[in-house]
Amino acid sequence: MLQRGLPSGGPLYRLLRVLVRGLLRGVWRLQSEGLAHFPQRGPAVIACNHPSEIDVIVLSAALPFRPTYLASQHIEQFPVVFWLARQFDPVFIRRGLTDVGAMRACLSRLAQGEVIVVFPEGRVVQDADLGPLHRGVAFLSMRARAPVVPVALGGTGTMWPLGARWPRPARLRVRVGAPIAPPREDGKHAEEFMERVGEALRKLVVSAKVE
Repeated sequence: MLQRGLPSGGPLYRLLRVLVRGLLRGVWRLQSEGLAHFPQRGPAVIACNHPSEIDVIVLSAALPFRPTYLASQHIEQFPVVFWLARQFDPVFIRRGLTDVGAMRACLSRLAQGEVIVVFPEGRVVQDADLGPLHRGVAFLSMRARAPVVPVALGGTGTMWPLGARWPRPARLRVRVGAPIAPPREDGKHAEEFMERVGEALRKLVVSAKVE
């Protein structure tokens, strides 16, 4: 059931989500847990672990609404991929730089009630439950006064490990935790807030493991 007020996406997005969700459930036994934790309306920031390059597809299939992702600007050199990415209306960001424009775009999207997905590890991490986290999640949450919703993906690193050309047998699980409200004192408790987010996300990652 779609949370009231959250974006559903266009016809192409909804069609692809239904098709991919059916495939993931049928072949990789995708399970989604805790979706009721999402607020009834935005804005919100999803903080998600990143064990595989396939994570965006699995997360999009599991969620009953269209989240907003960050996409690297460098994919514009691949016309087909760039066109496909634009159909999902991401925020394009330049990697390796402090992209102030992209951060402003994220805050603008949040002000419009959207849900932004951030992978705070900043890269795919398969050698640990959770890698070091960047503070961009806390910055966006505190500036936009938007709760952080921790989300853990289990099984995607087994399904599609780094370097693999084809997906492998696995069981997939998406587990959503309770939202975490940003502190009232804007900017004064960012480190403590990020520690709370990290602790909640680590617990979810461990519980989302699929044997």
